[in-house]
Amino acid sequence: MDKPSLQSRYCNGYLCDWISRLPDEILVSILDKLDSKTAVSTSLLSRRWRHLWRFLEPLHFSEVILPGNYCWVRLGPMEERLTKNKDHHFLESLQWFTRLKKDTALRRLSIVFSGSKECSDVVHSAIASAVEHGIREIDMAIVGKMKYEFPWWLFSGNRSPSLTSLCLCSCKLSVPLNFGGFSSLTKLALVNMYMSVKETQVLLRCCTNLVTLHLIGMFDIRILKLPKLKELLWLWSSPLDKFKVKTPNLQRLEYCGQMLPTCTFQSMPCLEHVSLQYLGDIYAEYHADKLQDISTCFPHVRRLCLRYQIPKLVRPRTPDTFLNLKVLTLNITTKSSDDLLWMVMFLIAAPYLVTLRTTVRYLSHLDSRKGVVWDDIDFQHDNLKNVEMHNFMGRDNDIGLARLLLCRAPNVRCISFNQAPL
Repeated sequence: MDKPSLQSRYCNGYLCDWISRLPDEILVSILDKLDSKTAVSTSLLSRRWRHLWRFLEPLHFSEVILPGNYCWVRLGPMEERLTKNKDHHFLESLQWFTRLKKDTALRRLSIVFSGSKECSDVVHSAIASAVEHGIREIDMAIVGKMKYEFPWWLFSGNRSPSLTSLCLCSCKLSVPLNFGGFSSLTKLALVNMYMSVKETQVLLRCCTNLVTLHLIGMFDIRILKLPKLKELLWLWSSPLDKFKVKTPNLQRLEYCGQMLPTCTFQSMPCLEHVSLQYLGDIYAEYHADKLQDISTCFPHVRRLCLRYQIPKLVRPRTPDTFLNLKVLTLNITTKSSDDLLWMVMFLIAAPYLVTLRTTVRYLSHLDSRKGVVWDDIDFQHDNLKNVEMHNFMGRDNDIGLARLLLCRAPNVRCISFNQAPL
């Protein structure tokens, strides 16, 4: 019998490296589960592994061991987790990062730490090293009570022309009036920041090429003038009595905060998607009778998402002004005894609507409220074709609305019922 060849022994015997023979996509997903230092160390295993770590989305360093499904946007005070789940290799890992060869191209750096003085100097060195490596994206989140100041001076002038995305959570950022950095940023996300009105305005004035802006927290801004901005997400804003938005190329707006004055938004011919949730004294400012103000602010919108809570007696108005609206999403919170036929006012306000999506939640504490008064009228909607009813539990309220739509929208092709919320 002939002896097996070296190749067959390699494939059938213990010498076969089955892991290295996996596709790059699978190997990179394995590396993504490791801490950044360990993932990069695999480059020493063989020629096959030498460059795989470069395909990792972020290099992530965290002083606290976070759950696998954490989101930096939702990070808040985590002193207890920081005490019980502290990663004692955090400083060592950052020091290793600062010693990486300068010819190593980096895409994204993510750092989560307490903001303490002990760690701040090492974090500064890591960010400086990232700038030298041509970093494109930086995420920074503080989980302790320390007011850590992000080292803006490392980006002054044109020192980091490759940086396109900056996401900061619970930091302090106070750039001077003559600051010339961040001009290459196309995305900026600020979450629960320690910034004054002046500091915010100076920062935004520097970001002349912003395409995406996310503001989460109490940011008091008087004027937002960003000619290239296409996406604006603003959650939990402060009162905006004198707020003006000048973003002629804006395509997507998601807003949650105080009622917007009608004059807030100037001409926005590119705006297609709008999501609104107005907050007031127990949601007192967010009633159905504000629909006309919304239509005045956004006359060209094609996709609209509204979050309604109905707290008191409302007699809705039905202006015929959403002439471009094609897709409407309604997230309604109301009392369990209230009917839903008043939603018809949205159909009357949007005669060319094609798709209607609804999610209705019932809160027991609203039972004492009177809800919406709806005067039924004889209407017909000829363009509605698709209806999606989410969080559908077969209540009389939901069935009554579906029955009305079937009667009054003769061209409906599909009504889908889903028990999951939208």
